[in-house]
Amino acid sequence: MKHAIIVLTIMILLLAGCGGKEQPTDVPKDSPAGKTGEVEKKGPPGEKTEMPERLKQAIKSGKISEEQARAMMARGRQDGDQPLVRLGRVAKGEIRTHLVLNGTVEPERSVAVYSRLAAYVREVTREEGSFVKKGDILARLDDTEIRISHQQARIQLEQARLTLDEETDIYARNQELKKNELISEMDFQASEARQRQAKLEFENKTENFKNLELQLNYTRLRTPVSGYITERKVEVGDRVTANQHVYTVEDFSPLLIRVFVPAADTARLKPGMTTDVSTDTLAGRVFSGNIKLVNPRIDVQSGTVKVTIQVDDKSLSLKPGMFVEVNIVTRSLKDALVVPRSAVQYQRDNVLAFVYSMGKVSEKQVKVGVVEDDRVEILEGLTEGDTIVVQGAEVLKDGMSVSVIK
Repeated sequence: MKHAIIVLTIMILLLAGCGGKEQPTDVPKDSPAGKTGEVEKKGPPGEKTEMPERLKQAIKSGKISEEQARAMMARGRQDGDQPLVRLGRVAKGEIRTHLVLNGTVEPERSVAVYSRLAAYVREVTREEGSFVKKGDILARLDDTEIRISHQQARIQLEQARLTLDEETDIYARNQELKKNELISEMDFQASEARQRQAKLEFENKTENFKNLELQLNYTRLRTPVSGYITERKVEVGDRVTANQHVYTVEDFSPLLIRVFVPAADTARLKPGMTTDVSTDTLAGRVFSGNIKLVNPRIDVQSGTVKVTIQVDDKSLSLKPGMFVEVNIVTRSLKDALVVPRSAVQYQRDNVLAFVYSMGKVSEKQVKVGVVEDDRVEILEGLTEGDTIVVQGAEVLKDGMSVSVIK
């Protein structure tokens, strides 16, 4: 009896010390569950999934930001933890290779007009920006002195002509008299000498008259080519000298652009190939041109070849001096397998695409060819009609189930 009372007392004391509550034995004391008496709940599957390597590469290459990558992963955990993707089909189409170069617009011809003689400017007839035709008068010089000399030369020429006609008649009569021996040899030779002298004098006066007539014509400054006046360097009242630059006339039809192409790329360039020309100054507009000349010489220092592009711009929107971008199509493939650039993923030494079938994707290694803007040529790995992932491929793995964006 005494022994039973002792055992009962010990059990009561043990129960009182434990507070009547049973503590879990598998939870550390320093854990939140240990403090609260509750077991920690596990988060949703995939919440701490490590970022895929392809997504890291896309961030590193600057294609997407880290925030966009996190958003893709978040979308991928929706709809039963299946990534959301958009699909497309592999199709045949045209794709082209380009050379993109920069250059400056130049006129085909830029002609400096010079004064032929020294005189004062009497009149300016054409201003900068005017279109002129070959032979049009740009300005007139004072011609008072030259006109007087020209008139005197005309009179002297007329007198020389009359003298020549008279001496020619006398010489003709003396030839008849000499045949009949009615004139001495001395008189005949004197008549012949006077006739020759009169002829030389007439020729001299003729050349002098022509020279003054030419100078009179030089007082009218004319353009030697058709084009636009881009520079006027004289004012009314200025005195110009011989060989002084007075105007500049430029021919804008056509315009030329000289670009320098790496020597390795010139083998594909030929005169007549089409080009597209654009400039930030005329945003949104593209002008058509063609290759006019390919210089046969390679520049030793730069390793480039000068190529001349010709542009016929009837609207005259392009102006000499504009900085432009020239896009030369070097090759055009008509029936290439083409996919969006976003469908191709680059992972180290591999190039991948994902083919969709029955709710899942399979990873395919592909070989790419020409890249044009946002399109890529597929050489190997895909066939025409394949359904592929064109958006959301960055987070995919081989055999993964996906949800399709309708």
